[in-house]
Amino acid sequence: MTARRIPLALSASIVLLSIVPSNAAAGDRQQPSTADKVVRETQEAVEATKQYTIQQKEAFTKKVHAELKEAQEKIAELRRKTESASAEARAELQKALTDMEKQKNEARKKLDGVNESTSAAFGKLRDEVSAAVEELKKSYKEALSKLP
Repeated sequence: MTARRIPLALSASIVLLSIVPSNAAAGDRQQPSTADKVVRETQEAVEATKQYTIQQKEAFTKKVHAELKEAQEKIAELRRKTESASAEARAELQKALTDMEKQKNEARKKLDGVNESTSAAFGKLRDEVSAAVEELKKSYKEALSKLP
């Protein structure tokens, strides 16, 4: 199932659950095993959704941690190269390095919120973290272009 189909399946299951009691009250009795089956299938769908979200969070967190580690290494390399730059270039690069450290720390803070996020909030948070990492990469390329 794709990520978009899971909430749809959950919604359909919830609708089915809300229909079952009203049908039974109207005299249209369903066998207990049918209602139990719907409840069980709904519980299984909910559990599958939770497991899928957990897997997605873990994979995303692992990927971003690797990207942030790589960014830290690039920042350290750029810091070493800055030492041999002219005074004017060095001042400009120092500011860029400070900005990149801030961006990296912001991305890390947002990433820390991923594990505590709900399924619904995860999508938004994932997009925010991805955007923060992309901005960090862009800043690195800009700073690198300022090297003599």
